[in-house]
Amino acid sequence: MTKHRPKKNNHLYPKFHIKKWINSGGKIYDKEIENIRKWDSSKDYTLKYYYSLGEENSELEDRISRFETYIAPIILKIDEAESEVVLTGKELELLKLYCVLCGSRHSFTSEVIKEDESGIYQSNNYLWGLHRAESQDQAVGITKQIMRDFEKILSLDENIESQISHWMIDPQYVYSTYTVGLHIAIGRADSPMLCISDRFCIIENTMDSDFLYSYVPISPKTALFLVKSKYYMDQETFDRTKVRFGEKYGSGIPDQYLSVIMGSSKIYDAEDALFCSYYRVRSCVHVKETYLTRNTVSKATVKINVLPKFVFQQFNSVFCEDGTKILFCDENEMRFALNHKLNCRKITIR
Repeated sequence: MTKHRPKKNNHLYPKFHIKKWINSGGKIYDKEIENIRKWDSSKDYTLKYYYSLGEENSELEDRISRFETYIAPIILKIDEAESEVVLTGKELELLKLYCVLCGSRHSFTSEVIKEDESGIYQSNNYLWGLHRAESQDQAVGITKQIMRDFEKILSLDENIESQISHWMIDPQYVYSTYTVGLHIAIGRADSPMLCISDRFCIIENTMDSDFLYSYVPISPKTALFLVKSKYYMDQETFDRTKVRFGEKYGSGIPDQYLSVIMGSSKIYDAEDALFCSYYRVRSCVHVKETYLTRNTVSKATVKINVLPKFVFQQFNSVFCEDGTKILFCDENEMRFALNHKLNCRKITIR
């Protein structure tokens, strides 16, 4: 019997995602040599025995690979869909957990606001939402817990009546403590303009020290958002939050937006793309247009939101500023991101 050889080069971002860029003509701009080059599958976005903390084994890397094998067809289904995609409740729940994995499996996740002289903004100082790992040890520890949740949820069969006939999609229902209070939204660009770097996920928080969403590109045109339902469940929830924040920080004037990335443009407000599109269904028994809340589904239809160019340009800017190896398909967009740094990333006291 052939002994299993441990995987030496541990990928920090799934290879099946990277190949979507490469298959679309993607290349890497390497800041260290200030030049464009081809992707090196053995060196780029990998670290030696990262998930075993330097030991020559790949037990955790193998478990991560099983999660990636499960999620890859779901990602493909999302990529190939046009305006909406139908997912089972189980797929939705594991997609949420996968977004947590993407932002927690390494200590290289970026944040929109990275410096704060005021001390108002406190990264990771919240109960629910994606917490950025601050060290390799912490990332590996969190990843092990995520794998346990994945294996537990995977063991539940949505086709077996005695276990689960309809999956709970209420964000407060607990399949995993990592996904409580969160929902999935999908964003798409008109062209393959999305970049990543050796940063693969971005977190934006509120000035109230709370999680808003995380941004996870899955292909050159498509990204997943893992969103705080407390703020973005629907228009009513969103409007109520802006009023509450305005009363707390703005002398009673409702905030214009929560997200400086999604909502700060004077031309186009993209924050409604973060609303949960699958927890309400249109009633077929009412004459007037009426929507009913649902807590369980066997299958759910998730909207794919086409977002304006400026939204992805800002995310590209964060990846390009923080990372050193920038994977891109559109060189003009990559160059634009390199030369246009966001002025919202540093909070200063004057």
